[in-house]
Amino acid sequence: MTSVPTYGCPEAACYYAKLTADSDGLHCPNGHVFPFAASGKVPVFAREAEGANEYAQKDAASIHDNALRWVFSTFGIDEADLRRSLVGRLGLKPGMKVLITGAGAGNDLPYLASALGGSGEIYVQDIAEQMLLAGVDRYAPEVEAAGVTLHFSVSDAMNLPFVGQFFDAAYHFGGINLFPDIAKGIAEMARVVRAGGRIVIGDEGLAPWLEETEVGKALVCNNRLYACKPPLAHLPETARAVELSWELCNTFYVIAFTAADHPLPIDIDVPHVGTRGGSIRSRYYGQIEGIDPVLKERLYVEAVRQGTSRVALIEGLLQQGLPKE
Repeated sequence: MTSVPTYGCPEAACYYAKLTADSDGLHCPNGHVFPFAASGKVPVFAREAEGANEYAQKDAASIHDNALRWVFSTFGIDEADLRRSLVGRLGLKPGMKVLITGAGAGNDLPYLASALGGSGEIYVQDIAEQMLLAGVDRYAPEVEAAGVTLHFSVSDAMNLPFVGQFFDAAYHFGGINLFPDIAKGIAEMARVVRAGGRIVIGDEGLAPWLEETEVGKALVCNNRLYACKPPLAHLPETARAVELSWELCNTFYVIAFTAADHPLPIDIDVPHVGTRGGSIRSRYYGQIEGIDPVLKERLYVEAVRQGTSRVALIEGLLQQGLPKE
């Protein structure tokens, strides 16, 4: 069997163990097997049940093409210009490895390949097998002829088959509103992108200033997804350089941020100078039970008399009253 270092087993107990390829699919050292799609060497880790929605049925790509034509005609936006602009926010360079989740029929692939400047790798993921395989047929020859390697997988964006920090960037445009767990989908993108790599996410969602307008209400009536909010609350705690914008006449939100592998550099021990004193740590973690309001006022007056902060006075009194360790 041939080693396949680009994929790791997504089963929880396997910790992304490297998979090996055989004629019937990818094999995990712990016994899990992920078959290839019938049309070729595209591994299937998880798939949408046939007929579950408009993306998991015969001619799904053609149905989606019709929807896209409506979108760009309705909002009077040039599709190529928009896709080029969004991909540009990834800051790609030749030789990088890029992940695109919810890729559908692969409409963004030529723009990602162009941004890579003739060398690099694109990993293309979608849970709808019918859509993804249409993307293989449509774009694989063109993109690979340009010098960029493509890897397709039918898989779950909320349980990606990759080790952490494997990619230089990740991209998703259209579909995240429909994820069963949006937070998990964003967390997975952040997990597999190296520190310093850029992540771009976008989908339907009206800008706030359009929500109560007549046109805004009409759009939501036409498609409830326009009522979706940008999932800012689901970004990782470590997200850096976050940008939020709206495209397509302010009807699609776009979030871009930089991945990081360490906490924000916030020093919660810097002491405050002033009458209250203390630090972020002591004010948050050091809160104690309430005391008599009259006694509290006496403490405040005494702190002023001694020329010290309230926190310093209270800590000193507590240290005096407690037995020594």
